[in-house]
Amino acid sequence: MRLLDYVFAARPLLHVPLWSVYLVSLRYHLQLSGERFGLSDFRLLLAMSLIAAGAFYFNQVHDAESDRINAKVGFLQNDILSERSLTRAYLIASVFAIAIGLTLSWLTVCILMFAFVLGYLYSAPPFRLKDRPIAGLLVNAAGAGFLPSVAVMPDLTMNNIGLMGWDNPFYFAAAVGGVYLLTTVPDLAGDAATGKKTVPVLFGSKAAVGAAAVILAYSGFIALRSERHLLLVVSSLAFLMAVIAFFSSSSKIVLFAAKIPILMLTCLAGYFFPLYLVFMIALIAGTRLYYRRRFGTVYPRLA
Repeated sequence: MRLLDYVFAARPLLHVPLWSVYLVSLRYHLQLSGERFGLSDFRLLLAMSLIAAGAFYFNQVHDAESDRINAKVGFLQNDILSERSLTRAYLIASVFAIAIGLTLSWLTVCILMFAFVLGYLYSAPPFRLKDRPIAGLLVNAAGAGFLPSVAVMPDLTMNNIGLMGWDNPFYFAAAVGGVYLLTTVPDLAGDAATGKKTVPVLFGSKAAVGAAAVILAYSGFIALRSERHLLLVVSSLAFLMAVIAFFSSSSKIVLFAAKIPILMLTCLAGYFFPLYLVFMIALIAGTRLYYRRRFGTVYPRLA
C-alpha cells in the first residue's frame, strides 16, 4: 500500500493533459516524418511524467493549507505521507527524469531541466509563481502545453523543424492556458483565504472565465490557420463550454467546462494510440478503487 501511496500522490490523473498533448503532437510529427512510435518516444514521455510527478509532490508540501481549506483529499492532511517523504520523492523523481533525458539528447535534458526549474519556482517561496496571476498562467501553458509538444523531437534542429508542425506548441500552450484559468475558479475561496493572487482572486470569477474563453478562442484560430481540423473541434467545444460557464453562477459548470477539453483531447490521443485509451480506462478504474479504499471518497468525478 505504501508504494501505491507514492504512485497516487504523484497525481497521475493530473498528468493526463501532458500525456495527451505529447501523444497528439507526436502523432502529427510521425505523419510528417513517416516514422512510428518507438521506445525512445516512451522513454521521453516517462521522463516528462517523472518531472511532473516531482512537481506535484513538491506542490503538495507548499499548498497544504490551501488544500485543507479547499477540502481537497490530501496525503498530508490525512497523515498518509509526510512533508519529508514527499520532498524526498520529489528529488528522486526529478533525478531519474534527468537521467533518462541523458540517454536521449541534450535538447531533451534542457527541456527537462527547464520543466524542473518551472516546477520549483511554481511552488517554492518566495517565488510562488502559482500565486501570481500572469506567471501562474504562463508556467502552466509552458509546462503542460508548449514543452511536451516541442519534446516530440529530441533531435530538433533548424533543418528538420518543419517535421514537428511549428504551430502545435503554440496551440497547446493556448489550450492548456485557457483550461488552467478555468481550474482556478473553484479554488477561489481557499486561495483568497491563504493570500494567493490568482486571476479569480484579483479580478473575480467572471473575468477568469472570460479570459479563458478568449484564450481558447485563440487556440481555435491557431488550429484553423494550421488546418488541424480535429484540434479546431476540440477548441470550439471548449470555447462553447467556457461561454456557457461565463453566464452560469455554478462552480460545477466551470469545473465541467475545464474537464471537457481534457476529456476530448484524451479521446483524440486514444484515437491515435488505442493502447493509451486502454491505459486511461485502467488508470481511472484503479484510481477510483484506491481513493475509495484509502479515503472513502469517489474520485475522479466528471463534475
